[in-house]
Amino acid sequence: MTSGYKIADEKPYPLGCYIDYDKSLVVRAVFDSGTKRGITLYDGKKAEENKLVIELPADCKRGNIYSARISGIKDVDSYTQYNLFEDDEYFCDPYAKLVIGLEKFGEEVEDSDIRAKLDNKSLRSDSSTCFDWGKSKAPGTSYEDSFVYLMHVRGFTKSPSSGLPAGVRGTFTGIIEKLDYLKELGVTCVELMPIYEMNELQNSEKRGRIHSAIKGPKEFERSDVIFSRNGSITNKGVLDHKVNFWGYKKGYYFAPRTSYCMDPANAEDEVKSFIKTMHENGIEVVLQFYFDEDESESIIIDALRYWRCTYRVDGFHVKGARLPLRNIAKDPLFADVKIWHEWFDYGDIYGGKPVKKRFLAEYNNSFLCSTRKFLKSDDNTAADFLKSMIANGCDHGIINYICNYEGFRLADLVSFEHKRNEENGENNKDGTDENFSWNCGIEGRTRKKGILDLRNRQMKNILSMLFLAQGTPMIFSGDEFGNSQSGNNNPYCQDNEIGWVDWKAYDKNKDIFGYVRYLVNMRKSHVVFREPAPFKLMDYISCGYPDFSCHGREAWRPDFTAQSHVLGLLYCGFYDKKSENEPFLYVCYNMCWNESEIALPKLPDGKSWKLISDTASESLEKVNEASDKVILTERSVRIYQSFEDKKDNKRKSSKKK
Repeated sequence: MTSGYKIADEKPYPLGCYIDYDKSLVVRAVFDSGTKRGITLYDGKKAEENKLVIELPADCKRGNIYSARISGIKDVDSYTQYNLFEDDEYFCDPYAKLVIGLEKFGEEVEDSDIRAKLDNKSLRSDSSTCFDWGKSKAPGTSYEDSFVYLMHVRGFTKSPSSGLPAGVRGTFTGIIEKLDYLKELGVTCVELMPIYEMNELQNSEKRGRIHSAIKGPKEFERSDVIFSRNGSITNKGVLDHKVNFWGYKKGYYFAPRTSYCMDPANAEDEVKSFIKTMHENGIEVVLQFYFDEDESESIIIDALRYWRCTYRVDGFHVKGARLPLRNIAKDPLFADVKIWHEWFDYGDIYGGKPVKKRFLAEYNNSFLCSTRKFLKSDDNTAADFLKSMIANGCDHGIINYICNYEGFRLADLVSFEHKRNEENGENNKDGTDENFSWNCGIEGRTRKKGILDLRNRQMKNILSMLFLAQGTPMIFSGDEFGNSQSGNNNPYCQDNEIGWVDWKAYDKNKDIFGYVRYLVNMRKSHVVFREPAPFKLMDYISCGYPDFSCHGREAWRPDFTAQSHVLGLLYCGFYDKKSENEPFLYVCYNMCWNESEIALPKLPDGKSWKLISDTASESLEKVNEASDKVILTERSVRIYQSFEDKKDNKRKSSKKK
């Protein structure tokens, strides 16, 4: 079977392997070491005698890339899978577009069963490979109009409480089944935790001959076992089958996660169909990619380009150390793609030139810290809280969040002061100890109504901070109805009810869900909460009021002393250029443990304040307030809106007559 074919030199890019239209095999792959390098073809059956091993000659080498066109292979169309090899070590191509063998999440897989699918262009025409995108277009939602919903594809609907059929749970189709829910909530963008293919078993890249994109060290040691590079156990021990549920690890960056698909063999079209459906409903799709610090810049850029072109995703949240952020941001293909990271060097990227539309955005962890501290009444927090509430960028977006995938869920933030990570198997030493949380009086579960009511109010308080801040709000799936992880603040390995969204919490906390919807609509209805540029904090249109101002017990005199826990934020509607009747809005925050007085700033003639929301009371008419000062309930947020004073208008009209 090894005779008859011819090997010719081939251009080295783009990397990858496939059977071309002329039935020749094109191989372009990176090899780091070894004396023999090549490709092994399989016909899809497990019988080893059906494989074809082809060694690549040294004259096909440029740098570390071997590129060859191999013609004359007998029955070439029968081969559907392949792997690469260096000497006696076989590994799956890191540029594989579909990986075979990882279709079942968390299942132990034999090394010989993990292979790359061999694309065969000779068996199809161009038209058969074109996915029908129809008339769907990327929504292109601006940052100021966006609401980001972060989710784990499997964890979002895997729980039986999701109400979906067993075969649909934990898949892209499961998200589509919840599409009406997402639209009702007001989501404009879903951010997905890693969906590229990987073996989710911990240390799976080091336990066998076929591994993920980057090969591990020759030996990986544990206290009770040593695994050699070929997978043999050189000391007695037991394999660690802990699952990396989150998926922040090296993987096959070009291949979609088949275990997240209902039809793994058709994963590419299933993911495309998911993105198309989201776009048709006005929802963007942003993908998280994690790269180790030793990952090559080439594979990082190539992977992002591939997902942008093949799957039409709207953006990427790149994670990891030593990322080529400048090259990603300046790549012409990503000129209209949202790129998120913790920080960018905007001066270097933009060179001082004005930005027409913002595509880069910072993931603002300082918002999480400042709002949590202010919520729990820490001293010396008022100034930092104010700074976070008005943070914005002219040349970039700001993604604000109060909870992320790591750390406490929102319900746990107000129920636990200490993490409960024992089930992770690391003696509760994993996960952050800086949660900035308060349990409202009792650690963990309770039936005491007073405690439960306070927790409910605290969740609404911090949600108010999130959605009424400048920048783009982001919440983690389930936080909008108080989903709990039982105090586990690092469930990276919990592929169970701890890590999954518990949809039963929706029925228990519909008022939280309703309040999130209220805040989303409030933000959407009033441009003052979603300005595209930073406030100037001055009266630059000579209307008598600055665009934004801060107040305390006395109007125009905010208190930023160490013990201050009360602030009033005034948004002037006169600065809305698109509307002549945009009202003034005044948001009062009292995070003190006692009732507190706060001023109601004087409005222009003909306008008066009306209370429209209070996290401490649903009976707004019964709230006791004076003309220029109000008493805020302890740990509560109120929203006032200006309205035309009908009595004053009648007096004015009678005077004119």
